[in-house]
Amino acid sequence: MKTALLALVAVAASAVAFAEDDQAKKDLKALVGTWQYTSQEENGKETDKENLKAVTVTVTADGKWEVKYEGKTFLEGTVRLDPSRKPKAADWTITTEGDLYGKTALGIYDVGKDTWKHCFGFDKRPEKFESKEGSKVTNAILKRVKK
Repeated sequence: MKTALLALVAVAASAVAFAEDDQAKKDLKALVGTWQYTSQEENGKETDKENLKAVTVTVTADGKWEVKYEGKTFLEGTVRLDPSRKPKAADWTITTEGDLYGKTALGIYDVGKDTWKHCFGFDKRPEKFESKEGSKVTNAILKRVKK
């Protein structure tokens, strides 16, 4: 009886892990494409909207991403999504040589068809989509770039 119960628990745990992995794949698929910043707050201060217009983020189906300013790549890396957390979590690891190489931005996300809410910090993962003064958190909203 004990063995059967343990087997049932193992099967249930595998089913949950598979469902979470399936949701992560769906969310990654929703992120695939090019996005343009529409707003951003860093440490509670709003970023100039004119500068944001020149920034795009492209995410690929294999979880790679790059950030460009005026068409020139200045950051790139990989992402790992965890949709089982509330809010959904994303780890953005930077692979660009330089001061940020190897660092991981701990984020939360919400992605729809054409809107992506993206909030992150390097010290700790935000719990809400907000950036308060002194928080060291960046909160952004991006819109999908139509072809």
